Parts: sequence; C-alpha cells; structure tokens
Amino acid sequence: MVMSIDLSEKVIGKLPIFSGSRISLSEYQILSPNGVQSTRHIVEHPQAVVVVPVTHESKFLLIRQFRTAAGRVLVEVPAGVLNVGEDPEVGAQRELREETGFRAGRLKKLFSGFPTPGFCTEYMHFYLATHLVWDPLDPDVDEIIEPFVVGINDIKEMIASDSINDVKTLLGLLAGMSEVVVS
Repeated sequence: MVMSIDLSEKVIGKLPIFSGSRISLSEYQILSPNGVQSTRHIVEHPQAVVVVPVTHESKFLLIRQFRTAAGRVLVEVPAGVLNVGEDPEVGAQRELREETGFRAGRLKKLFSGFPTPGFCTEYMHFYLATHLVWDPLDPDVDEIIEPFVVGINDIKEMIASDSINDVKTLLGLLAGMSEVVVS
C-alpha cells in the first residue's frame, strides 16, 4: 500500500463575487497543507448529465447547437444541468427528450466526474442511452438544436478533423463507442 501525504486545502474565507441563475463565482481564501495562504476563484455550478444516445443501428444521435462562449456551432451529445434534487437518470431522460425527441428504453451509467476541477464545482454524470423511442418534450425556449445521426467511422473522422471539439462530447463518445463495439 502506498502512503500518501495530506494534500487537502482548508477554506479559511469565502467572498461571493457574482450570483446568477445557474452559476455563481466566489473568491476562496485557502490554507495549503504547507501553511501557504492562497486565493482560488471558483465557479459554483450545479451537477449535470451527459447522454450518449445510440440508435438500434449502432449509430450515434448527436446535436448541433450554437454556443456563445465558443462563438460557433458545436457538435455535441445531449447534456444539461440537473434541477435541484433531481435524480441524474431522470435528468438524463429529460435532457435526451428535450434535445432529441427520444426517450431511452435503457440507460446505462458510464461514469461521473469533474470536467474542470481547477476552477469549477460542476460534476457530470455520463450515460449511454439505447432502445430509443420517440417521446419528445418541449425544448427549452432559448435553445435551437439540430439533431442528426452518424456512424462510428464518421465520428472518428469528425474527431480527427477537429469537427467535434467539445470535451464532454469527446469523453462521452469514446466511452460510448467502446460500449457499442464491445456489446
């Protein structure tokens, strides 16, 4: 067994800077294990879900959506923020139905993790969605989304050509492709 040193930082102060509808920004004063005091700017963000939908033909259902922060249309898998207290599986089904019109007959948890732990509290739950059934929900009024279907070889080409450059999508697709190939 490998022994480990204590790497924990202790929060000794927190100053709220901004609070919005979905995120907030705070300045944290921390004390490192070696006694050094530092400042961390942390974006506080709710948990989120990422859904990798696969059709009965083993093709992937992706979306195109304009992202203001990126300044362009991105190719993504369906994803979104969980409502307060919402179970991640329930949120995954909701996001899938809102963004593609399909509900998953089967959801399989792939993994969970922090996409940007250096400055953000967001924690993402990744799911593989199969046995898709048409069961749409009204989309969010501020989202204009174009769903489309692609095969694994097309995805590989899109990744190689930098046509897919959203990291949550890349992680989800890589995990999803290994599940589809193996099963």
